[in-house]
Amino acid sequence: MYVSNVERLTGVLICPYWHDYVTILSATNKRANEYFNTHVEKCKSSTHEPSILLHDVPMPICPAVLNHPTIEYLMAMGLMDQFKAQRGFITYDFETLSDQVMMEITDQTTLLSQLSKLSIASTEVFPNKDKSYELVKRCYTLFDELSDDYQEQLQNYELPSNSSFVHLWLAQTFESAEQIYQCMKYDDDNIPFDKCVKVLGRNSSRFDIALLWDALDCELWSMSVPIGDLNNTISITVTHKKSHMNLQFIDAENLFGPMTLKACVKDYGDKSEHKDVFPYEIINSKNWNEVLMKKEPFEYEDFKSQLKGGYSITKEEYEQYLIDFQRDYGQAINELN
Repeated sequence: MYVSNVERLTGVLICPYWHDYVTILSATNKRANEYFNTHVEKCKSSTHEPSILLHDVPMPICPAVLNHPTIEYLMAMGLMDQFKAQRGFITYDFETLSDQVMMEITDQTTLLSQLSKLSIASTEVFPNKDKSYELVKRCYTLFDELSDDYQEQLQNYELPSNSSFVHLWLAQTFESAEQIYQCMKYDDDNIPFDKCVKVLGRNSSRFDIALLWDALDCELWSMSVPIGDLNNTISITVTHKKSHMNLQFIDAENLFGPMTLKACVKDYGDKSEHKDVFPYEIINSKNWNEVLMKKEPFEYEDFKSQLKGGYSITKEEYEQYLIDFQRDYGQAINELN
């Protein structure tokens, strides 16, 4: 970051000639400004040698960068040509079930529906030395909790027997983050490198992070104090108690700025704008198993939406859905999300 007017930024006036007179920029203390202007006029006509020499080029004010341990070490050792960005990261997204509640909280507030977790899908990005990437996609769902080997999977990660599939996903994510860290760190072990992997969610600060909340603190890992508030969580860091690996959950919009999902995929994803469809309003926590185990595709009438006042998809999108159904549809929808 280049600062064109340091005095306005800092609120401090410095003699532009010999740099040996400093005063606070003030709109009320006119006498201090007069003294400063008088000193500047004297220095302008003076021929004495300056006692303080500053750098000819204004230095950038960026403490978050210059105080970073990795950059401090590389600058001190003259190794800035070896600097490399943290290119590995993980993305995640929830699919939810909506149950109509219609509960009156107060005279003026009514709870219309309540969301519950159906699945969580993630993509792990492993950077290679040739600047290419390897992607690993994972998905955990309520079906995992019904599988015969679910308790065995929990035991493999030393998780309590009552852990949800979200705990299982977090345990696997910590394991994957360790591998991503090994791909990103420097070959020279003396160069400090933050043992942290970013986990990005789309609009997660107001949605997905609330679904993760009850799983972010347990016997195996702990959650730090969140940055932000419950309505807009900017960042949460979760630390594994044994490996000391950090997962930093961040809303993608806090990194890239506000943008539509289509624009985000186009600029930072695989350039594909295709997104599968699903009749969200016909599935709930009571019938999810029956609906998702259907062997035949949904009817077009199943895509009616009370929220949109019509159908949630067009006829053309429904035709594409019939093609997609030839695959394992439930798995495909989580991968694309």
